[in-house]
Amino acid sequence: MSELVLIVDGTRHRGWTEVQVRRGLDQIADTFEVALTEKWSEGAAPRRLRAGQAVVVEIDGERVITGYIDDVLPNYDARQHQLVINGRSKTADLVDSSSTAQPWETAQTVEQIARRVAAPFGIDVVAEVDVGAPLRAIEIEPGQTYGEALIQLAGYRALLLISDAQGRLVITRPPRARLTTELALGENIRAANGRFSDRDRFSEVIVQGQSAADDGFWGEPASAAEGRAKDPGIERYRPTLVVCDTSADTASCRQRAEWEIRQRWGQSRGVTYTVAGWRHAEGLWRPGDLVPIRDKWMGLDGTEWLITHVQFLLDERGERSEIRVAPPSSYDLRAEPQPEQQESAVW
Repeated sequence: MSELVLIVDGTRHRGWTEVQVRRGLDQIADTFEVALTEKWSEGAAPRRLRAGQAVVVEIDGERVITGYIDDVLPNYDARQHQLVINGRSKTADLVDSSSTAQPWETAQTVEQIARRVAAPFGIDVVAEVDVGAPLRAIEIEPGQTYGEALIQLAGYRALLLISDAQGRLVITRPPRARLTTELALGENIRAANGRFSDRDRFSEVIVQGQSAADDGFWGEPASAAEGRAKDPGIERYRPTLVVCDTSADTASCRQRAEWEIRQRWGQSRGVTYTVAGWRHAEGLWRPGDLVPIRDKWMGLDGTEWLITHVQFLLDERGERSEIRVAPPSSYDLRAEPQPEQQESAVW
């Protein structure tokens, strides 16, 4: 059985009876919640933990999260006392915080912008992949958090933003690695639940946008950019219209329509597998890795799907991992239409 430890001010806090650690490709900050319930004892010393303290979360001596405690929730009655602690990666400050009138310089890469934004928070930035060319323009809505703005900019270069065990902001693009350990029915799979739906799929996606006009490009050509794509898996008539929220030409609209078809198909298919323990033969389960699957019941025998979310759980049902997998195409990222160059950009 694995052991989770919270390290705060050099003290190692262990013995947690309930654990939930969540990591995913759709979240900049990983999260944890641990709880301890004990019979009442006058001699038991309370744990000196406070909201806002820096914390390191380790599993069997391996660092998993570096961040801060968000909440400390003690409670007790005549028979027992309980302590619940939850927190997130250092990158949670980017998720929560926003600012006024901070200039954003154009002609910088996503990595350069992310480093500039993250530096005041004491957050390092790591690029696992090529981040692409500098951005021509930046459109940031007033009131957007740093995290929302960075995710938007990353989308222009088909990049994902996640956190790593050191609390750094990681710029990546799946898959991150290919596992040899299988998820196999009758072996390590204890339970599974799937979702296979056509509710959000359409026979045709129509994307409309508007390009920035100038002295040589104006009127209807500039205001009527449109692209279309068809989903061959939907045979009946089911169209949908998507309006671009950034400046886009016809080519960008067509690219967005094709991306919508792929993503809607990928996100409509997913399975959550429950396995014993938090580790496989090669280490801790991790979002972003490709995993081979042998599961005839789900129709996934001999396939290789992408791990999108992982939860490490411990409670009265024992230690286990919940691993959500989806078709790799659901994260087959393509750059989103980028806004036209503007004179200045201010956030």
